[in-house]
Amino acid sequence: MNLLDQAIAAAETTDQTAAPTSFEYEVAPAGYTTARFIGYIEVGKQKQRAYEGVEKPDAAEVRLSFELNGPKHLTTYEHEGETKTRTNVIRQSITISMHEKANFAKLLKKMIAGREGIKHMAQMLGEGFLIMVSHSKSKDGKKTYANMKQDGVWAIGAPITTDPITNEVKVLNVPAATQDIQLLLWDTPTKEQWDSVFIDGEYNKTVDGVTTTVSKNFIQGIAMQASNFQGSALEALVIGTDSLVKELAAPAPAPAPVAADPLANNDPLAALGL
Repeated sequence: MNLLDQAIAAAETTDQTAAPTSFEYEVAPAGYTTARFIGYIEVGKQKQRAYEGVEKPDAAEVRLSFELNGPKHLTTYEHEGETKTRTNVIRQSITISMHEKANFAKLLKKMIAGREGIKHMAQMLGEGFLIMVSHSKSKDGKKTYANMKQDGVWAIGAPITTDPITNEVKVLNVPAATQDIQLLLWDTPTKEQWDSVFIDGEYNKTVDGVTTTVSKNFIQGIAMQASNFQGSALEALVIGTDSLVKELAAPAPAPAPVAADPLANNDPLAALGL
């Protein structure tokens, strides 16, 4: 079979005119975009990476989510015969520290942008921002990550632009959020907060050819595995409410391996319930 015949035969195995039947994960494009602050989730004290071989104590962490809603961050896809649109989301997990040199304190200052009356980051949930998305590589260079830092500095601010010639300030239109707000305050949790971070369902995860069934409800699981969960206000709120909570609070048993599923969902966003 010559090359032209092989080219014609390619259509028998691949239809390039067919629209994808499900969302395919892609790294959020780099560049400026408007965004909405949609998630502030305190997950208690979590284990920290060792620094130069020295173990660090557990530290309180918060998971932040920003929905990127500029034009290049909207993706249309088909799911079960229905056309849907989704936005990119950048998620940051950082330790909570008010020290002026800490990542958290620097981000808080950038988000407040000189305004008065804002004492807590969660007060800004639902607000619009202007973010510069940049890309970074994993240590092995095989993966690309989207982040909101440039040269180690948080690239976020008020949703405005300034004309470099006239100095005219223009307020940007920030589309409404398409995803629900998520909030969890470690010291003052409520049932509504706890419900906002719940993710229903399970998915198949394949590692080294072994597929296991994993709960999508990973955020509640992370919070309940915090080293300071026992005796916390969150424990008082949730322990004993149902079997799911008890299961999340207990150490996870080693999963029994099952046959690898060639159609297993390896989408990195599947664990987020998206």
